[in-house]
Amino acid sequence: MPISNKNKHPQREHARYLLIIQTCAGFSQWVDILLIFSVPAFLWESTPAQIAFIASCFGLPGLFLGPMIGALLDQLDARRAACCAAVARTALTGFIAFAPGFEFFAALVLLKGVANVFYWPATAILTQQLVAPAARVQYFSSLSALDQVTKVMTPLIAGAATLTMDAQLIFLLSCALTLVCALWLFFLPQSATTHQERGKHLLIDAWKGLSYGWKSIRTLPSGLVVSIGLGIGVSLALAIYDPHLAAFLNSIQLDATAFALLVSSTGFGAVCGALLVRFFGKSAHPSQLMRTGLALFFTATASAAILSGFYAQAIGIVPLMFLWFINGLGYEIFMIGCNVNMQNLCPPHLLGRVSTSARSLQMAAVVAGPLIGAWLISVQSRAMPFGVSAVIALALLWTVMVAPPKHGMPTD
Repeated sequence: MPISNKNKHPQREHARYLLIIQTCAGFSQWVDILLIFSVPAFLWESTPAQIAFIASCFGLPGLFLGPMIGALLDQLDARRAACCAAVARTALTGFIAFAPGFEFFAALVLLKGVANVFYWPATAILTQQLVAPAARVQYFSSLSALDQVTKVMTPLIAGAATLTMDAQLIFLLSCALTLVCALWLFFLPQSATTHQERGKHLLIDAWKGLSYGWKSIRTLPSGLVVSIGLGIGVSLALAIYDPHLAAFLNSIQLDATAFALLVSSTGFGAVCGALLVRFFGKSAHPSQLMRTGLALFFTATASAAILSGFYAQAIGIVPLMFLWFINGLGYEIFMIGCNVNMQNLCPPHLLGRVSTSARSLQMAAVVAGPLIGAWLISVQSRAMPFGVSAVIALALLWTVMVAPPKHGMPTD
């Protein structure tokens, strides 16, 4: 049904609908991530190398195509671009649900990775247009809470669904969710958004825009540059130790149940962080949220480094659950502040290319982090990745204290 524009506060109404759209999109993404790595293993008995190949198909389009696609999106109507990308995600997910073999499955996952690269920056531009600056902390904290709840629910829902259907067909749930996104985006009034006049040669204009975007990096607000750098740093710190957590737990005689408990503790901490900001910190300055989040993240990471380095064999599951709860709490509070700063500080005509470039750099950190962690373990010990991540977190905390993003809260 069409979205009414007769509300006394149409921008608030549009922001609520965008919250629904993005919650469905995030839920779909979690379903995809769960199934893309599990279905090949169970259905076609794929090797670890094949699973890694699937992961690269899903994630690498953002690394290599992100900036160019972002520059292209800056030339387009964000609502239409997001709607078309949502339709593409829906169609591709439907095909994935019936993929007859691994090769076809991998090709479809690659194409869906490309569709994701169009969808997420397009909706980032849409968010800047629809959500008032003063309401962005409330919006992103609400979105984060809902996203983390769906993240926790996804394995439970997928597990229940396997009782009545083949695991591959659960992709149809993701398909239905992205279809909801496409329909709501289609019915969103065009008057609710703004867009630039499109040129006749979009690819040429996008290439010029990309070149201009790189040249204009020096003119970006310093707070935005700091925020992007901090986000990349936190991604690197997480990626250094997180992929090796299960192996570390195994080395201290803790089983897969302990790993599941830590993952759940992280998710619960993230939900609590989002809810705290939503109900008690929605008027907080983004840089304050970033400082608080990084302080908690550093505390958890440094404590994990100390425990793993000096008391590894004496660690119980309860203190680890507490530390990973604090880790998730701090990370989520930090990311809310970081996302708000991106929306508030980035010039609207550069948001597509800046957001995709930042996402590409974060993806590079996510790819490099596990390799660094593996090297640290090989030359030192299993505790070393935690120590290096703690040092990185301390450097980031020092940075946000010395050079905080000072202008991240414009008013209506």
